[in-house]
Amino acid sequence: MRQRRWWAITLAIVVFASGVVVAGPAQDVLGDLARAERNTRMASGYTSIGLGVAIGVGSAVVLAGTGLELYGILTGALIAAPGVVALVVPSAAEREFDAAGDSEAEAALALERLAEIGRRERIIAGIAHVAGGLAALLYPFEFFTPYDYVYSAVTSFGMAAVEFLFPSKEERAFARYQRLAGQET
Repeated sequence: MRQRRWWAITLAIVVFASGVVVAGPAQDVLGDLARAERNTRMASGYTSIGLGVAIGVGSAVVLAGTGLELYGILTGALIAAPGVVALVVPSAAEREFDAAGDSEAEAALALERLAEIGRRERIIAGIAHVAGGLAALLYPFEFFTPYDYVYSAVTSFGMAAVEFLFPSKEERAFARYQRLAGQET
């Protein structure tokens, strides 16, 4: 009788332990990234919608009786539309997190894919900023001061430096996973 009870308790513990899913470092990091992306997406969406509504209503009130109210409302709608899209369409990190499910390996691969995409986008943005800075220097312009083109070039080159020197949030998340998993390369 005593042995049966011991086997029953052992079996209960094994069954209970198999039902508890312990997330690995890739799942934790990918989950954190997905939650951060979702929070950013929601804040951006609500801000865009709020600004669109404020601009649409405000311009309709200010332009009342001029016949231009419709343009103000359309401008507000155009500003609010990306906010609606941001609220509806999940980010790449959120989609990857959902697709990975409870698989540590899938989460690690998703982090690697996201890091590569983030790196590629960062480099492309940096190249675009360098091109904008060069264009400003090659084709000088002045709107308010004789040095407008210099300000534009310095800003563009500064943004390029930021893009080239600082890793994206996806790259930082993948590096964090590597540190946690002991795979630092």
